[in-house]
Amino acid sequence: METVGQRIKSLRKITKTSQKELGKFCGVSDVAVGYWEKDLNLPSGEALSKLAKFFNTSIDYILYGTEFEGRLITNMRKVPVLSWVQAGFFTETKPSEILNDADRWVETSLRISDNSFALEVKGDSMTNPNGLPTIPEGATVIVDPEAEAMHGKIVVARVDGTNEATVKKLVIDGPQKFLVPLNPRYPNIHINGNCVIIGVVKGVQYEL
Repeated sequence: METVGQRIKSLRKITKTSQKELGKFCGVSDVAVGYWEKDLNLPSGEALSKLAKFFNTSIDYILYGTEFEGRLITNMRKVPVLSWVQAGFFTETKPSEILNDADRWVETSLRISDNSFALEVKGDSMTNPNGLPTIPEGATVIVDPEAEAMHGKIVVARVDGTNEATVKKLVIDGPQKFLVPLNPRYPNIHINGNCVIIGVVKGVQYEL
């Protein structure tokens, strides 16, 4: 019969979450998560609530394996929400050092690499007045640093002289490259060796 620890470990593996990520969400160390999975300790009441929230399941399912009336997440994963400064320096340090410092996560079912992250968009340079695609201020973009940055893709980049990342459409015109906003009120940014592409935007989440 499956134990509490085995259920926690199984849910963690399904969602591709590390012990450190899960522990941070629950307010405990990765060592504590390891103890839970080995059934050496039971999660506290507060930790159980956070586990249920993280895995989109019920406390009863975690404790007793009771059939969950909702839908267990089997193809969802959590990605950390970074600050624009963290994203700006993403390529200059170990990804794990930045990702593990995140205080907030979002869920996505996108097929993305393990080092993917999210950013909350600032400003309206990517708000398209002519319709779709559009990325309004306050939206959250899911970024994959291992995806190939090709012409027409929306990318996250850092321009020399700044510490912060920016979201723009990558336009390649022969030997020339540009970061192009979707809002025509903002200028294009010519890329001439002054830019580092951090990742490709794979999806956008926002509330109406």
